[in-house]
Amino acid sequence: MRKTEYDPQAIKSISAFDSHKKQLIALLQNDIIGHNMEESSDDTMNNLSKKMKQHIIEEVHDHKIYESTTDNGRKVWYTYVHDETKPKNRRLMKRATYESLCDGLVDYYREVGRMNLTMNDLFNEWILFRRDETPAKAGTVRKNYSDWNKFCKRFVVDRKQFGHYKVCDVTTKLLYKYFRALTKDREHTRKAVSNIRCLLSGMMAYAVEKNIIQTNPVREVSLNQLTFKPVQDARDNVFTEDEAQKLLNHLKTIDDDPYALAIRLDFNLFIRVGELTGLKWEDVDIDKRTIYICHQVTYEPELNDNLTFTEKRMTTEGYLKGCTSQGYRHEYLTDEAIEILKLARKLNPDGEYVFMNRNRPMITTTFNKRLKKYCSEAGIPYRSSHKIRFYAASTAYNGENLTAISRMMGHSNTATTLHYLRDTIQDEDYSAIFANLGTKDV
Repeated sequence: MRKTEYDPQAIKSISAFDSHKKQLIALLQNDIIGHNMEESSDDTMNNLSKKMKQHIIEEVHDHKIYESTTDNGRKVWYTYVHDETKPKNRRLMKRATYESLCDGLVDYYREVGRMNLTMNDLFNEWILFRRDETPAKAGTVRKNYSDWNKFCKRFVVDRKQFGHYKVCDVTTKLLYKYFRALTKDREHTRKAVSNIRCLLSGMMAYAVEKNIIQTNPVREVSLNQLTFKPVQDARDNVFTEDEAQKLLNHLKTIDDDPYALAIRLDFNLFIRVGELTGLKWEDVDIDKRTIYICHQVTYEPELNDNLTFTEKRMTTEGYLKGCTSQGYRHEYLTDEAIEILKLARKLNPDGEYVFMNRNRPMITTTFNKRLKKYCSEAGIPYRSSHKIRFYAASTAYNGENLTAISRMMGHSNTATTLHYLRDTIQDEDYSAIFANLGTKDV
């Protein structure tokens, strides 16, 4: 049988699959060939689809394809496909033309793909979909990839690795077995397990969208009856007022280092470190005493098509964490903040960004390394840049201004802001609250 030529660049590489048959199934599941392309009005795309289908069928189909003539002189094309319900585990497939037989085999292998796609296969498809078709940032994609490999892929449920289960066989009952086995030793916090549940729910929602399954079994899984690792009390995991003042006084002696100035400004705003490093001079209005928060700098590796990661890349993004309108906000500049910005301008008179290092925006990792160095020089425990944000919210809160603080933090609701309120004064005398306890004089 004559082999049909085709354009190899038109076929998307599926690096996760080893066999030609799995490649075919992946192509079918992704609608790279089949009905979607055939419905196109572009004749070139239709012809390319036909050539691709014919080539792949000829390469991977297990049985020979025959041409014969019926008693009335009509030509037919036929082959066999696997079917365990039939004698010899195969059934006849017959069509009037070779092209229509290929279409029938495409439909057959599409169904085979739907029935045999494993959770590993699904994840490999979904993570690329998440990268390309959703607003998920590079850091989130990398976290999803890490969580899948760490908690799901090789985790054994009923003597079988979770990643080897067929998607169609993953039921709510099986998921409960997985989550109970994962949490029985209390090694993971509720937040960590909740993140895994969200990961699996996203994968199965994608499977529903692709008509691989009918319903998402993760939606019925409740975490309320599972056991989790106790979370340590973090109310005192924040800069105390004494620590903050020691650090700030030390930083005032360093006016030639952009990192020292950036840390000082961080203590004068309700700002994320990515937003701080993304500040541009065009966002600053000294006369109106405001600074507009509308950029953030990220430094993350990006996922390649072959499911490896690039080196970390710096990106300045015009959207903020949470992707809500509340993230974009004007913050007030105190006298100290204006003084810091003027010093920063002297160090960086021509730069686009307020704080730059070697003609580039600062990155979080280096910012925190420098913060750790200065904490050590000031004689206080090191706490990350995120804890400065906790300190700002905690020291500004007076019991009545939660809504205002929430807006300045860029939060969409005050419940999130409450999480940031911590004890900044840790030598409080609690003895007074015990005064009315116990036996009382009559």
